[in-house]
Amino acid sequence: MDGTPGAAGWGPGEAASRQVAGMEAALERHAEQLEGIRRHALSVSLLSWESPAGAAFRAYLTERCTELSRTIDLLDAAAGELHVYGGHLLEAEALQGQAGP
Repeated sequence: MDGTPGAAGWGPGEAASRQVAGMEAALERHAEQLEGIRRHALSVSLLSWESPAGAAFRAYLTERCTELSRTIDLLDAAAGELHVYGGHLLEAEALQGQAGP
């Protein structure tokens, strides 16, 4: 199972809390991947660029790094909200299990 809705292992019989946990993990994974890209772009932007085109490229990379940082923050926030939601679902599933069919 890869944590993606519709992937093998996801179905109507699976607990909603597991589906939410899978979505949370996917968001965290995407945020980590984007952070790697951001770090690489930042390292390139720190190189010495001596031409006007090089300076423009450096400015471009700096802007993209800022945008990536915002996107990473949003993904992290969404994963955090899913974590809270998943906790509520776990509690509801436990209460439902105690109540019986």
